[in-house]
Amino acid sequence: MHENTNSSITAPPTIFLVEEDNNARPIFTKNLRECGYRLLVAADSEDAREWMAGEGYIHADLVLVDFVRKSPEEVLQIGREMRDHAKYDGHTPLIVMPEKFTKELEGTDVNLGENDWICYYEDAEQVYRLLVRLMKKDLT
Repeated sequence: MHENTNSSITAPPTIFLVEEDNNARPIFTKNLRECGYRLLVAADSEDAREWMAGEGYIHADLVLVDFVRKSPEEVLQIGREMRDHAKYDGHTPLIVMPEKFTKELEGTDVNLGENDWICYYEDAEQVYRLLVRLMKKDLT
């Protein structure tokens, strides 16, 4: 049997999704999979840390974190800890989506450094556009 060794065939990008909202998680998961992403899904920071404790790292091309009842700064710090364990090269983009923010920030994406983003989402399309943009940048 001949094995296909065509190097142009690549695995879909992997997102490590940490979504605390039990109602949003299944919808988010379904939509991201329909967009062609592979997902590793954790229900909260403890669940995410268990994933990381196994082998000490998680291979993900992007870390997407949505926590409830935490400030953007808290979510960013937890997300950075997770991202530090997400990929060998340390360049995995991190997107945090805070639950509460002012109306003026709605619909904006704020870059806090080369690979750290806060997405003050207005709708799912905004999140998907940011994902696509960061995945293309990271994978090239």
